[in-house]
Amino acid sequence: MTPSRSAIRLAATLLSLAGAACQDTVKPVSTEGGLSQVTVTYVCGNKFELRSHSPSEQLLHYIVLGTPETGDVLVPASSESGPGFFQLTTLAPGDLQVSSGAELAPPAENGGVACPPSVPSESRADLGEWTAPFPWPVVAVHLHLLPDGRVLSWGRIGQPQVYDPAEGTFREAPTPTMVFCSGHTFLSDGRLLVSGGHLDDLRGLADVNIFDPVASTWSPVSAMRYARWYPTTTTLADGSVISLAGTDERGDTVEVPEIWSAGSWRSLEGGRRVLPYYPRTFVAPNGLLFYAGELQQSTYLDPAGQGRWIPVATSRYGRRDYGSALMYAAGKVMIVGGSDPPDGLPTNSAELIDLNQPQPAWQYTEPMRYSRRQLNATLLPDGQVLVTGGTSAPGFSDPSGAVHAAELWNPSTEHWTLLASNQIGRVYHSSSLLLPDGRILHAGSGDGPGLPRELSAEIFSPPYLFHGRRPLVQSAPRVAGYGQQFLITTPDAGNVVRTTLVRLGSVTHAFDQSQRFLELSFRRVAGGLSVAAPANGAKAPPGPYLLTVLNDAGVPSISSIILIH
Repeated sequence: MTPSRSAIRLAATLLSLAGAACQDTVKPVSTEGGLSQVTVTYVCGNKFELRSHSPSEQLLHYIVLGTPETGDVLVPASSESGPGFFQLTTLAPGDLQVSSGAELAPPAENGGVACPPSVPSESRADLGEWTAPFPWPVVAVHLHLLPDGRVLSWGRIGQPQVYDPAEGTFREAPTPTMVFCSGHTFLSDGRLLVSGGHLDDLRGLADVNIFDPVASTWSPVSAMRYARWYPTTTTLADGSVISLAGTDERGDTVEVPEIWSAGSWRSLEGGRRVLPYYPRTFVAPNGLLFYAGELQQSTYLDPAGQGRWIPVATSRYGRRDYGSALMYAAGKVMIVGGSDPPDGLPTNSAELIDLNQPQPAWQYTEPMRYSRRQLNATLLPDGQVLVTGGTSAPGFSDPSGAVHAAELWNPSTEHWTLLASNQIGRVYHSSSLLLPDGRILHAGSGDGPGLPRELSAEIFSPPYLFHGRRPLVQSAPRVAGYGQQFLITTPDAGNVVRTTLVRLGSVTHAFDQSQRFLELSFRRVAGGLSVAAPANGAKAPPGPYLLTVLNDAGVPSISSIILIH
């Protein structure tokens, strides 16, 4: 069910409030009736059925023997139509034992029987599905998911636009300065900070503007010392923001990074380095800024004091001009596609690095089916990576080689799957963005040298949306603090096997400047799930995230938007 506009506005208002995280409560439930009226039956896989003949709800505790998994479930009361029914999918294989108060039932054996496929072999369930193209008022060079579920975009021509997916409408949001070719990231309070912008081709601005999603307005803040055109802007673990690279008002490369904190900027003179446009950077588990590419040498930037660079690892492929990058798990980064300037030929290769290791090193994973430059790589709520668009032709951005087929990378198998094809060729200045309903908005292309201006967008529904009924999230907090336990209420708790976070997207030039994925631990409790928020800002820099639960068929819920700090 699509939320109303008023509900979206209310969510945005709640997000703007500072303070402690919300904590939901569940009413106490009687355990009268004990286990004499409860039966536990093994089904298949890790699935069990709990049935109760009690006229009242039954609160039961369970453990999976031989594992640390425990939890609580609320079995509905019986009715005229039959006993109360609760299906439980355990996270780990093992025999299931339930208890009520001091009463302990004999274990129900996990028979290890494979469950039959629940999804018929249909094209949409295997390949996903694209919508037809629909009009978009600007070329969506820059694309952002706002904390109220709307989408902000802008290009070279025209004012920024706010798109409301619930109503299919656009609203202009004029900006004080030209934010084309800027850097951007979400702040800890959910506002969008935009650094730099467009004076003219190759020459940047020092202006900094903040977009408030509640008021849908822009506010200028303190300018940077250096003008920047094509910078990357990243929220750090402590909530400060770093902007680096780009070219200044004279067209010269900016070597000095700057950090925004408490409303002002400071320069990192010790962090001087010549970097290509839009560096692919991420906050690492050690709290440092990891530079993954496009250059072959990957490094850490320590933002303390004057700043300093620390060598980390060398890419096996080489420089990846207009390739994409993402943090697909805590401390694990992928770089994919792009091209090495000497020959200009796009590559289909992809590499992984694990920054949790004592000596991180890049390693190849399986290559994509298609070579791509100017591609977009988007994290999905199940942790898989969707690649869209780009071109296989040599040169900067030849639309004759446009790739229409989407590809999906599974981090568990490191295997790529070819998916359905879109209609519009989207190359330089295209963008892709994960929406709260699990679909991907694919837009833009053009507003650049000799390329058609694509004033349209398409939306892709991944295969997981055709694998059965979605789990329902009834409520989730709008704010959660680091290390806090918070409650998600859902009637589908028994079949939820994963809870995940994906940071809200802020995309341009083949790179999402905020993109990262986290798996959250949880415990089943009466009425829902008790979930552990990330421990600190190095794991999840403060700001807005998509919070999703997924069932045992891999189907995601509609995501809630939560502010983590």
